[in-house]
Amino acid sequence: MHELALAQEIVAMVARHILPAQASRVRAVHVRIGELAGVVPESLEFCFSAVVAGTAWESADLVMTRVPAEACCLDCAATFPTQAPGAGCPACGSSFVRMTHGQELQVDAVELADDDVAPSVRDTALEAVV
Repeated sequence: MHELALAQEIVAMVARHILPAQASRVRAVHVRIGELAGVVPESLEFCFSAVVAGTAWESADLVMTRVPAEACCLDCAATFPTQAPGAGCPACGSSFVRMTHGQELQVDAVELADDDVAPSVRDTALEAVV
């Protein structure tokens, strides 16, 4: 279950970006999960809860937003939804396509108890885990 490692990395990454005094004020961690990222949201939520149990973050929620998979054709510049990273372009048939969305796992924001929301917190180490 790689979701446990992902949950641990999410907590570690957020901890690197907030002051230690703010740890008890973390109300929610907002993440964006691509539908082709290979992450089971329910498992990630369960593992996040297990990782923060008994810590200052125990009451923090993991708020997940699913990102649909999308690709862009490098020949005709059409963008299209896709369920397969290697799918050809439906507009021109080209096989030269690039995934633009759907494979990411990003921490988008950290919500603190006093309603402050930290701006987008991204860490390439987390994105590389997926």
